[in-house]
Amino acid sequence: MNFMKKALSQVHVQKNTLYDIIYDLFFFAELQESEDDIKNGKVCTLEELKAEMEAKYESYRDSKS
Repeated sequence: MNFMKKALSQVHVQKNTLYDIIYDLFFFAELQESEDDIKNGKVCTLEELKAEMEAKYESYRDSKS
């Protein structure tokens, strides 16, 4: 709940629509989750990411053949 209060305090409610506010909350939540992942060591190298993406692309391409 504190996260939502903090995030909403950064939003200019008078200037934004409800959609903008929801988008901002989602964006701030994703940033918070990313920060938590980094602090907890849940990260991967660019090489690991590239290998994972290539593997998924290959399996997708093979399933379409």
